[in-house]
Amino acid sequence: MIRSILVALAEAPDDLSAKNYAFWLARKEGGHVHAVAVLDITAFEVPMIGTPDGFMPSVVPHSFRESQSLMDEMNARCRERLGRFAEECASRSISCSTETKTGIPAEVISQGAVAHDIVVVSRTGYNPTANTRETIDSLVAPVIRSSVRPVLVAGTEFQEESEVRNILVAYDGSNHSARALLVAAELADRPGADLTLVTVVPSEDSGTEILAPAEAFLAHHGVAPRKRIEVSSKPASVISQLVASGDFDLLIMGAYGHSPIREVLFGSTTERILSHCAANVILQS
Repeated sequence: MIRSILVALAEAPDDLSAKNYAFWLARKEGGHVHAVAVLDITAFEVPMIGTPDGFMPSVVPHSFRESQSLMDEMNARCRERLGRFAEECASRSISCSTETKTGIPAEVISQGAVAHDIVVVSRTGYNPTANTRETIDSLVAPVIRSSVRPVLVAGTEFQEESEVRNILVAYDGSNHSARALLVAAELADRPGADLTLVTVVPSEDSGTEILAPAEAFLAHHGVAPRKRIEVSSKPASVISQLVASGDFDLLIMGAYGHSPIREVLFGSTTERILSHCAANVILQS
């Protein structure tokens, strides 16, 4: 059961979908939401160009006065966000707690994830210096990679009254995708929810073999999935097209299943889907 939800609050209005998803999960499960706002310590460093001999540091700290002023401003913004979130939870009769933490955001969130069942993050809104055209914040990938819990990357249009009826689970036989089946079973075992299990493979025969253990796992949890075997060499494109069709409310998949060297050479399916698919995605590393 998803009893405890960790939501990393972004700046408004980017936080809306993530908050709505946290509310939805808490109401469905009778769960508790813990909201964290992170004071990013890297904001207190000024980039410098190093000298050829390497003696000049790449970053230097702000002056004490500047640092104190910046910290006070960031603390005030965090308190405001957390206070507003607590009021929103109270108005919905949702149990919640709030916390401000100082550190490197991805590390803080990943460490805190151990105490919860799932992490909810926004797509953008954590890095104030980010390009507004960026579709994914630089925080998201390291949180997914480091978290021991599934990470829900909230889509841009999830409304509070929305329902998750149709769930797409992308399964490729990797350990990461196998671990993602547990949260898929949790969410699919609800009245009115349908789950489709898809794999993207070079041949249909191999697809049947890959899906067999996933089907068996879901069956043991009382979930009877539909099956889709897509023959293609481009899993990211196929999955993104399926989600873009509008037939699914939520995508669940393993994250970063290949070695870092392979990701550098051929690209990451996870990164491509996050960048080109605006849906709600739960990723398990």
